[in-house]
Amino acid sequence: MAHRIKAKLTAFFRTEAERGGASDPDLLARQLILVFDGAGARAGFGADTMTGRIAPTVVTLLEAAGVR
Repeated sequence: MAHRIKAKLTAFFRTEAERGGASDPDLLARQLILVFDGAGARAGFGADTMTGRIAPTVVTLLEAAGVR
């Protein structure tokens, strides 16, 4: 079940990356799912609130991928 949900979310990220003009939509989708998973895991066990950390990370990935 979790695998199917992650696959759908990765596909969504890939579609949006392609729409945004990413140079490598597959790579960007995989990078974004890593950020999503990592942020969820750290917040889930109370290690970090992630306040102010997720958005700059995602912006860096989007800029590096050439997303418009």
